[in-house]
Amino acid sequence: MTSPSTDPEAAVRRDRRVLRGSVRIPTSKPDTQRALLMGALATGSTAVTRPNVCSESLVLQEACAELGARFVAEPEHDRIVVTGTGGAPLRPSTILRAAGSGFALRHLVAVTSLVEGPCVLTGDQRLAQRPLTPLLDALTELGGKLETADAGLGLPLVNWEHGLTGGTVRVPADETSQFASALLLVAPYASGPVTVEVPAPVVGAPYIRMTVAMMREFGARVRLPYGPGEPPAPGGIGPDADLRRIEVRPGGYRGRDLLVGPDATSLFYFIAAAVVTDADIVVREVPLGRHPFLDDVVTVGRRLGVRIDREGPDIRIVSGPPPAAPLEIDATGIPTLVPALAAVASDLPAGLRVTGARHIRHHKTSRLAVVMDQLARLGRPLAPVLRDGALDGFETLPAGPPAALDVDGHGDHRNVMALHIAGLALPETVTVAGAETLSTSFADFLHCFRGLAAGRRGTDGALVTDAGRP
Repeated sequence: MTSPSTDPEAAVRRDRRVLRGSVRIPTSKPDTQRALLMGALATGSTAVTRPNVCSESLVLQEACAELGARFVAEPEHDRIVVTGTGGAPLRPSTILRAAGSGFALRHLVAVTSLVEGPCVLTGDQRLAQRPLTPLLDALTELGGKLETADAGLGLPLVNWEHGLTGGTVRVPADETSQFASALLLVAPYASGPVTVEVPAPVVGAPYIRMTVAMMREFGARVRLPYGPGEPPAPGGIGPDADLRRIEVRPGGYRGRDLLVGPDATSLFYFIAAAVVTDADIVVREVPLGRHPFLDDVVTVGRRLGVRIDREGPDIRIVSGPPPAAPLEIDATGIPTLVPALAAVASDLPAGLRVTGARHIRHHKTSRLAVVMDQLARLGRPLAPVLRDGALDGFETLPAGPPAALDVDGHGDHRNVMALHIAGLALPETVTVAGAETLSTSFADFLHCFRGLAAGRRGTDGALVTDAGRP
């Protein structure tokens, strides 16, 4: 690994932007998505309090409304009340559109397997290029009948069948955890028991655990083995739970009240900002020790040299000295953090090597390749790490002067936010194209960072006001 600096204190002493204040991050997008889908299938009503009302959540609401679920927003209570279909979604009167959301497409494909009569699903051009075949094959094994209207394009897709028969199905999770999550979502409505076998390697394993935990909250009967010596965690899913064989019994979901917790990936942007700035930030209402993925994110932040402490119901994020030794991070279970990790790599003098990111080439863009290309424009190049000829990660290279101060997230909200974080490390003003995509997960991202901007810490330690950034 090539170190960008021979001086381990260089990142501490140099000129830095100063971030001070408090913020509230969005609630969990993946928890909100799962709650809306399970509520739409459940018997009775479900109250989802503090939902993440982003564009991808709205896509799911619109599609599930076409399938017969009812959604009533109650902004005065910060909740959405969902009246479910009792496991019998209706045949939609129009094409179901997933826009650019891989999560929406894959989970709606599974849900429409319960509909009596054909359903047509489609999405944007990039979505048509993203993997789907393993999910279609698995649903077919469980009694479904699906076909693409144009085999060359992948979309539109027609789901013909009504109901799933049950059985044992093996689904890969080496490219995305969403195939397994989509199958598990509808498994309680099969006519017989369903066993989902998920062979290693598993990318995004925390998301499968999140699905199983919420299924249990909605009353589904789910069984899976635990790791050696591991007692059941709250909700029944611990970080070492064995995902290789997940058994689901028929019985469906029952509506319930659910409070959505904070979004772990959104939290990481403020942790990442503390690597490249002089930051002292309080993030409101982030309970540690309750959400395994959230705790994983905090662990990564501490490895980056950031001090993260509890303060009552909040956490405090404070910049600290960078790690003295080179870091190696396996991103297999934390794919959404990869762009932000790339953004801060040049500020870790001892170096950073990230692997296990091969699968994120199938996201809204070839995510890592795009962000590496744009970071190089900012003078923050990264060396590619390949596995089987595909980009699997990166390692740090020496930073240099920027070739340009305008970069583009290429339509990917994660890249846009990561490039904004990288821009905080530069003394110049960096322009990032693609702010319109932030509604996908964190619409107030720019507003939050503008509210934290307190100026710049000079090399002499003096604070210089900088009202124009970030």
